[in-house]
Amino acid sequence: MKRPKPCFLVLESYWSDELRSRNSVQPFIKGLCDLNGWEFFYRVFDSRNDLALWIDKFGRIRRSGKDKIIYLATHGSRSGRLWTLEQRIPLEALAKMLAGVPSLAALHLGSCSLGQPRILEKLLGGTALRWVAAYAEEVPWLESTALDLLFWSWIYSGAPRLKRFRRLTPETAAHELYEHYNVSEKMGFRVYYRNAETGDIRSSWETWQEAAQR
Repeated sequence: MKRPKPCFLVLESYWSDELRSRNSVQPFIKGLCDLNGWEFFYRVFDSRNDLALWIDKFGRIRRSGKDKIIYLATHGSRSGRLWTLEQRIPLEALAKMLAGVPSLAALHLGSCSLGQPRILEKLLGGTALRWVAAYAEEVPWLESTALDLLFWSWIYSGAPRLKRFRRLTPETAAHELYEHYNVSEKMGFRVYYRNAETGDIRSSWETWQEAAQR
């Protein structure tokens, strides 16, 4: 069966209030999408209302046969909040927004410290998302962005294996990162996903550790 292509909505908040700051994930993600022919939308957000507006609009577009993925690029905290220059937005509010958009396939949190089990289990359990990815620790901006690009590329374009390319699932893509890029383990990269057979919520880190003990 042919695997669907992704369709990304990148929602990014300002990383700094310094006038000269130009940090943005936009050119990196756009470059990957252009290279692979993936659809890409980008908007800046700074408040709960901004988030609700763009998530609702993205939910309304029809993309048959594509995985609609939201990537949130903003500061985060262990308390489970998105930090923008204007507001501190609890992930409970985000979960309510996502619950109203059953067409979404996944959420990727490009933020520090939000990859806590209690946070991701709640997010996944209260929505129709198939998987959620995040970082449990404070992460360097450039390195985490590069890992995110590699993660998506392995899922939708394929990972090189003996001169061939093998497409991975979000779980196995995370496992490959743990094995080949130790920084992913140190940054606490986590993917929570629904088991296709049982519907149970599993963690890529837990299944990686289980496999290592066999």
